[in-house]
Amino acid sequence: MAETWHKRRDRLRHALYLFFALFLLSGCQNRAAPAPQPEQSPDSQLFGNRQPIPNVESGPQQASGTDAPLTLWVPPFVSINTTNRADAVFAAALAEFAPNDSGSSVMIVPKAERGTAGLLDYLLTAQQAAPTLLPDIALINSYDLPRLVSEGIVTPLSVLECRPFAGIPPALLAGAKVDGLLYGLPFVANFEHLVYQNALLPVAPTRLSDILEQEYRLLFAGGAVDEYSLNFVWTLYLLGGGGVDDQLRLTSPQAMAAAFDFLYTARAKGLIPDSILTLSSAQAVWTFFVNGDAEIAIVPASLFYNQQGEADEIGFSPLPSLDGQPRSVVTTWSFVVVTQIPERRERALALLQQLFEPQFHGEWSWSARQLPTQPDALAYWDTSDPYTLFLQEMLTNSVPAPNPRLLGELTRALQQAQKMLLAGEISPPDALDALPFQP
Repeated sequence: MAETWHKRRDRLRHALYLFFALFLLSGCQNRAAPAPQPEQSPDSQLFGNRQPIPNVESGPQQASGTDAPLTLWVPPFVSINTTNRADAVFAAALAEFAPNDSGSSVMIVPKAERGTAGLLDYLLTAQQAAPTLLPDIALINSYDLPRLVSEGIVTPLSVLECRPFAGIPPALLAGAKVDGLLYGLPFVANFEHLVYQNALLPVAPTRLSDILEQEYRLLFAGGAVDEYSLNFVWTLYLLGGGGVDDQLRLTSPQAMAAAFDFLYTARAKGLIPDSILTLSSAQAVWTFFVNGDAEIAIVPASLFYNQQGEADEIGFSPLPSLDGQPRSVVTTWSFVVVTQIPERRERALALLQQLFEPQFHGEWSWSARQLPTQPDALAYWDTSDPYTLFLQEMLTNSVPAPNPRLLGELTRALQQAQKMLLAGEISPPDALDALPFQP
């Protein structure tokens, strides 16, 4: 009955969204105009001497023929509508793309990252009621892929279609797979790592036991409950060699026991502050950390990279693990090819091949302050910066992350176990007994 109710709720919600989307489109179709052309500057001359950008538009898809403009639906961090460096780089790449003699343009349509006006809901709504409005390509949170697959919006990539994208590490590609088939091409990455006060810690802790043997306080987003992220105990479990099988059972009681024991012991020793359950975002963790509420913290690379101006006295290192080996658990945003028209699909993949070219991928990600998924792309960042080398190492030494939106009750059970452990309301053995493990 619960599943039926959810389906009915989704149909009603999508019908409302459709009405709203069609209302907006009816008012926008006659107003679509070319995006402002970026000024030509040294920053935009990244791939040779470019001419002013032709035929790059921003607006809804209005034609579905094989020669119609390719349409990309993208989150706000991808744009061509300003004169900043990242937009100029992306616009220049689109201007260079000439898939056939007609020189068809590429149309960029921005959508919110999530929510009722977000990429996922717009895709679902268009699929149900107006499939001709679907884009050719979309850049989506990889956690949304299973829903797109179940609704028939995307189909798997063939082996031949995947070959030009071999620079993406296998662990990152795993996050864009559903039932073993690859549906997306990860383009933007993120992962959590350790930050610490340089003046207080001469050497960063590499093992969980290192943290327990000293007196420095640790912060992380202990209050976060988000279907788009894995909480800290999940990350510790994965770094310890744990996984999830096809029946949504945990594969390593030992790795989970070690994660629970660490949280419980660190909390009992006062190394994890009382405030931990009030910290529900990475930004809150960073604010408390730089204000001196702890000497060590766990933050995402995307935040640290964008806050380095404040971080002159702050060091960075991999997350501590059981064995001390440097690893990361990477999440991604992936390009998916939505169109099923053979000629348009071929053009879409040709465009993506150009966007994944390491120089473009590196130059755009550096100027957009987003982490690329290809280690080779980081060669176009500042390679004299130790943080660039650190990012390359972490992308190379990454472990696959399960999709929390597929794990359902297991994700909620681990969120609850972490909360109760940090509040001192449950012991590690009791927390362990409440979870499903492989027999």
